[in-house]
Amino acid sequence: MKTALFTVSFNRPHLMQQLLDGLKENLDDLDGIDVYHYIDGGEKSDQPAIQKIIQTSEVPCTSVVLREENYGVGRNLIGARRDLFDVHGYERVILIEDDLIPGPNFIKTTLSLANWAKSYNDVGMVQVWNLPRREITETDLDIVEPTHEHFYSYCIDVEVWNEIKDTIYAYESQYLQGVSYANKDWRAIRKKFMKPRYSKNRLMRDSPSLLEADYKHPAPFGNRLKRTVPTGQDAITALALWEKGFVRIATLAPRAAMKGIDGVHSTAEVFDKLGLNKQAQYVWHQEVPLTFRLLNE
Repeated sequence: MKTALFTVSFNRPHLMQQLLDGLKENLDDLDGIDVYHYIDGGEKSDQPAIQKIIQTSEVPCTSVVLREENYGVGRNLIGARRDLFDVHGYERVILIEDDLIPGPNFIKTTLSLANWAKSYNDVGMVQVWNLPRREITETDLDIVEPTHEHFYSYCIDVEVWNEIKDTIYAYESQYLQGVSYANKDWRAIRKKFMKPRYSKNRLMRDSPSLLEADYKHPAPFGNRLKRTVPTGQDAITALALWEKGFVRIATLAPRAAMKGIDGVHSTAEVFDKLGLNKQAQYVWHQEVPLTFRLLNE
């Protein structure tokens, strides 16, 4: 399967160094995977420093894309996925944001989970980062659960992308083009774009499904859209997956650590509020599972 991995970054070269150090521990599993880096631009960007770190890293690099202006997180991520799927013809794409640091077996576990999940028509996206709400042990390494946790890293195949991309591209063209990401019309996004899609009957996938009809998994934004619902591209990706009948699953045991305390949308206070100061063990050297089992709460 033609596979690409891409990172997105802006102005935190120290985190890109840690990310690449983490990928270095996964070099054998990167064989046959093309690695791209999309570095956002603008006056606050640190493209030269990040590019230098990429060039001196032992992690192979297929291409570095330097945005000519400040795209913002949304346009940068949407553009990267368009580039890899629609232009270059990749069949599977793995995202790692610059503040997620891969642990051992990160790539191998991601690919194993993605391969296993292809047997289920309702799984649209997989990830191996999670914020488990209990202590994790070795016996949990093959457990997965449906999740609405943050999109810091995930793996998605082209068949799913082709079903959800029209929603994402419509959002981009209507609300991101010609305006800074910070100044997007979030009220209109919520009321005119998200609400009609969220209110209609959801498409249900044909069997086989991972989640049975009686499995309790709430919609991504609750029973109805509140005024506090996010309106960024992550939220729109979640909306697009949901309306097409897909779920996103994550391993209960994380295989990476989130290190982005300070960023465009993060501070130490926000980091703590989200529970990111209490992340679970993410270094696992045990054999990677080939099959997984759904969390039974």
